[in-house]
Amino acid sequence: MALNAGGRVVARRGGCLLGRPPASALSTAAAASPQHISHYLAHQPRATWEALSAAFPAGSVSHGHVDAVLLSLARRPHAPPDPVAKNALTFFHWSAATSPSLPPPSSHSLRSYCLLVHLLSRAALFRDASVLLESAISKHSPESSPASCFLDTFFAAYEDSGTAATTRGLHLLVHAYARLRLPKEALEACGYLARRGVLPSLSAFNAALQAAQRAGAFGVAWEVFELMTLKRVYANQSTVELVIGVLSREGKLAKTAALVERIHGKKCAAGTVAHVALTMRMIEEERVDQVILVLKRMLQRNILLDDITYSLMVHAYCHIGDLKSALEQRDDMVRRGCRLNAFVYTCIIRAQCRSGTVDKAMQLLQETVSMGLKPYDATYSHLIVGCFRQGMVEEGLAYFNNMLQEGFVPDVANCNEMLEGLCNAGEVRKANDLLTKVMDKGLVPDQDTYHSLVNGYGKAGDTQGIVKIYHEMEHRGLDHGVEVFTTLIRSLCRCGNLKEAEKFFAAMKKKTVSPTSDLYDMLISGYCEKGNGKRALWFYDNMVTENEKLVPSAETFMMLVGRVIKAKNACPPDS
Repeated sequence: MALNAGGRVVARRGGCLLGRPPASALSTAAAASPQHISHYLAHQPRATWEALSAAFPAGSVSHGHVDAVLLSLARRPHAPPDPVAKNALTFFHWSAATSPSLPPPSSHSLRSYCLLVHLLSRAALFRDASVLLESAISKHSPESSPASCFLDTFFAAYEDSGTAATTRGLHLLVHAYARLRLPKEALEACGYLARRGVLPSLSAFNAALQAAQRAGAFGVAWEVFELMTLKRVYANQSTVELVIGVLSREGKLAKTAALVERIHGKKCAAGTVAHVALTMRMIEEERVDQVILVLKRMLQRNILLDDITYSLMVHAYCHIGDLKSALEQRDDMVRRGCRLNAFVYTCIIRAQCRSGTVDKAMQLLQETVSMGLKPYDATYSHLIVGCFRQGMVEEGLAYFNNMLQEGFVPDVANCNEMLEGLCNAGEVRKANDLLTKVMDKGLVPDQDTYHSLVNGYGKAGDTQGIVKIYHEMEHRGLDHGVEVFTTLIRSLCRCGNLKEAEKFFAAMKKKTVSPTSDLYDMLISGYCEKGNGKRALWFYDNMVTENEKLVPSAETFMMLVGRVIKAKNACPPDS
């Protein structure tokens, strides 16, 4: 000890407090306030568990104290970030271990975790921040609680930190979700931050994308890629590789690469394929305004070539049936010196066929060939469907034969449209022949294929055809759900063959497929029309006793009542 001129006692330089009151003085209840603890941690070179235990009484720290201490430290813009963050981390663990008011395992409030993560991020202690953040997500984000609750608290802690805040912790949050294999939550975090004016970093987006790819959440992966593109965070090589990986695992890589090559005339870089795939996905969802905006930005950034960009714009307008805008975009494409391609012609041919102007579509096909461009499977498919829908069966079949001669086979979706068009035109036998030809070329039919034929045979009144299709579906092992039986029974009722319809009804119940109100309606109304009120009433009784939730439609019920009354009136009165 030494006396100064005023007679006050001053600590020697060898003491650890350097002019401050000794630790014992800080151990009173008044000294354990958040302000005192924060001041202690901010000015202590290195706070140890022993020093904290000596400075502050055990059990004097509560949830509110910890929150207040960390918030006070977070709001110190001029304090050295590294020692403050390390001291805060020590205090955080020490308070959980020594305070009985903080029972494990959830030793601290979510707000405490969030404030400390921001402190550690500001000091570039990313490893500690990440470990703490993942622990907070595991403890405070149970499956029953939405991620938005966690995000609200985490962002509020960032805002409460004031001028000393840094966005590093916000980016770390996306990485933490990704490492914990929570791709949906990582996507939600990216969107949340973007809505609040904090754009996630490219590495954060890539982490979310990688998590989605590894988890097989391909829809989430595309949403991440779309969000970063809309927010002008443009892909790097890692992003492209991840997107190509998603395309490959979805089985769409070869198809997309072939599309790009068809438009441009030669193979393009993987980045082009990835961005075209994203654009095509958005077009399928009919978000044309966003598509046009994204394509223009990609053109400005040289992500996509001119001919590819304008071709996709034409496709976007054609997909929603806006033929006028599509033709204007095609003309603008020509004015800008871009060469038209078979893809653009095919898009416009499809739009013309859907609008009913098949003659103009035929002219476009001739123009395509005259320009030296080669039509492909989709070109022919759209024309064939358009012809069948307009009742131009012979023209459609001629195009179909040309298509086969060129070595093209329609995919199952286009084939189903062809069959539907033929069946609607009353040419179910020709539809069956068409299906046989494409199956010989390797096409594998699906349920929709057979549904079209069943409906066609039903309209033609061909019971044998319907039964034959059913047995073929069984042979191929296709699922016989309620939709299949509904189509079969409806078609048989349309043919007036209620006896055969009952057989399928019994087969359905044997396969433990629960009948619906619509199925009962068909049979009840069918027997009423046949004049068999007794059988119709039997199905009604069976319906209401089997499932109290099943009720006939008002129209069917009134038909049944009318049939029963008519039957009673027809009976002679008792003598």
